[in-house]
Amino acid sequence: MYKNRMRMGLRLKSGLRNFSTSTLACLFSILWGCAGHQIIITKDPLSVEEHIKLGQAYEIKGELELALQEYEKGLEKDNTNCMGYFGIGNIYYKKGNLSDAETFYKKAIEYTDADDPRNGLFYNNLSWVYIEGNKDLKQAETFAQRALSLDPSMSFVYLDTLGVVYTRLNEFEKAEEALLSALKNAPDDKDALIQINTHLFELYEITGNRNKLNEVSQRLQGLGK
Repeated sequence: MYKNRMRMGLRLKSGLRNFSTSTLACLFSILWGCAGHQIIITKDPLSVEEHIKLGQAYEIKGELELALQEYEKGLEKDNTNCMGYFGIGNIYYKKGNLSDAETFYKKAIEYTDADDPRNGLFYNNLSWVYIEGNKDLKQAETFAQRALSLDPSMSFVYLDTLGVVYTRLNEFEKAEEALLSALKNAPDDKDALIQINTHLFELYEITGNRNKLNEVSQRLQGLGK
């Protein structure tokens, strides 16, 4: 009888050991599975250039916060990317934060070769920060002239900027010359033509040239403005 009880006890202990081992095995399996999920690190699948392009797409659509996020993600991957700084500068400019816009435009210039044509856009927008911020207009002129020399292919943009600078400086002959040259070199692009003609309208309104004002007004009406 005693031996039978001993055998039953051994079987019981063995069963408990087996139960404990299988339970622990299941527990470790669950914990290992959970831990495996916890340590998975998802890498950003987009390249720097893809983040920048996505930011530009959002910016064009007017979704400035999303654009800002993409530009910042691009810079997280490459903090020397000039287009990332330029994009963030544009966002701040559109939000009216001219101080930060200036900082980021200058950063874009800093991370670009001195003779890189892209600097034309950076200097142009920096010029507009000075125009809109009522800062040193002679410095704004210098920036716009620098843009023109770096990127002649976009001369109509930079000449338009110069026209506005000269208007603000009351140098009206220079303003008219620059704006008419911008109009002459502009592509057949409605937005560009509206902007240049609008600046001509403002110039002629200041100078009181009614005949030219009427001519520009008719052009703007033809453009749907």
